[in-house]
Amino acid sequence: MVQTLLEVGTRVFGGERGALDRSAQLGMRVAEMFGLTIRQAHALVLIDASAKPTRTDPVARRLDQLQFALIVQLQKGGAGNEQADAEPFLRIIQKAVNEQTDQTSAALETRRSEGCTYQELRDTRLPTWATVAWGQIDGYFVLTVGEGVWPMIARVAAGRLPALSREEWYARVRGRPPATTLVEVFLAIDNLRRRLDPCVDGRVGAFLRAWELDEVRRAYWVAGFEGRALNCRGCFASAAETVTRVYADAGFRQSSLLRTVPAEARYAVFDLPAERFLPSLFNSLLAIQGVRTRANIDRTWNEIQAEQGFDVERDLLSHLGRHVVVHNDPPHPLRLPLAATALIEIGDDPTLVRTTVDRMCAGFRAALERAAARSGNPPPFTLHRDEDGVWYLRLMSRGSSWLGLAGPALVVTDRFIIVSWSPLALREYLDKVGPTVRGPHR
Repeated sequence: MVQTLLEVGTRVFGGERGALDRSAQLGMRVAEMFGLTIRQAHALVLIDASAKPTRTDPVARRLDQLQFALIVQLQKGGAGNEQADAEPFLRIIQKAVNEQTDQTSAALETRRSEGCTYQELRDTRLPTWATVAWGQIDGYFVLTVGEGVWPMIARVAAGRLPALSREEWYARVRGRPPATTLVEVFLAIDNLRRRLDPCVDGRVGAFLRAWELDEVRRAYWVAGFEGRALNCRGCFASAAETVTRVYADAGFRQSSLLRTVPAEARYAVFDLPAERFLPSLFNSLLAIQGVRTRANIDRTWNEIQAEQGFDVERDLLSHLGRHVVVHNDPPHPLRLPLAATALIEIGDDPTLVRTTVDRMCAGFRAALERAAARSGNPPPFTLHRDEDGVWYLRLMSRGSSWLGLAGPALVVTDRFIIVSWSPLALREYLDKVGPTVRGPHR
């Protein structure tokens, strides 16, 4: 399905086949690879990264080193074939190689490491670190970026180099993961901060401070489903102690929240007090922006609050509850993992919450219109409100006409702020659950 849509997209937006430029073609292949990977057990590993000042601007940075790996557990072949099948991944890579390289600048070599064969691609137009390699290790497909990364992964798999998961602290807090485990995240925060902060003007440290992780040295998160419900916990090690935090408990039994989940849907009930979580989310996203972008966002946000006459902490955040319900109904046609429906609990005064959200959205809409007027270019998207109170983004063409693509969308009821991946999906959900989410605050 993903591959078919990408091919159609090439024809619609790029004219004849192959008319898209190389960067657009590469983006499509990455999307195709993502769509294939997300359906199987996989690991994403950032091993090392660094940057250095550009020649023309000492403040600006450009990537100087990157070591990255994608490891996917392969499915068995069909028709009684018990061998792991890497062919779907190899087809995507072959298409990318054909589109991005030529014989005068690229060299493809077959190499071996720890008894495994892999392909290594180098291109003289790219820096040395931009070496791409791929191959199979037992039942896993391994794709790496960076000089010498593929043989490094092979040595880890063979037990000749240590794995982060086997270090004493991670092994202790991890224990024996249950068979239902879906996602595990191992983060060596000390190493991340030390390697990246000097390269990105302290943005890693600012991001961690936004999440109150500035004193944390190591972190581990694990999530998995127990039946339809998600379990999620995190463990954090500082110099003084290790703290465990339960984010979602599959044993949660508060019926007023569980009734918002359609039958058969997978769901999570997160214990995330919105008054703290939403500012942390916003501040962390702001922290990774450049100085000029941060200043523009701060100025625009203050203008919106002043013009629309609200204070987000007083009029919105302080009236939200501590639970967020997330479920996968209605499902996205492409089964995209982040295309879900979320309900943010309202603690009190839903009328004020609804008024504040409306003012906030109206302020953003006006800010988009002003920015478009200053630039002389139509905005790539607009913020629209329908008569039933549903707000959503509309993707616009260069000629300022609506392309028919919309989302995400949100609405405020007496009990929740509800967000879904499109206005159609949001209304389908509201029609299904009815008074459960629209009823009076309790």
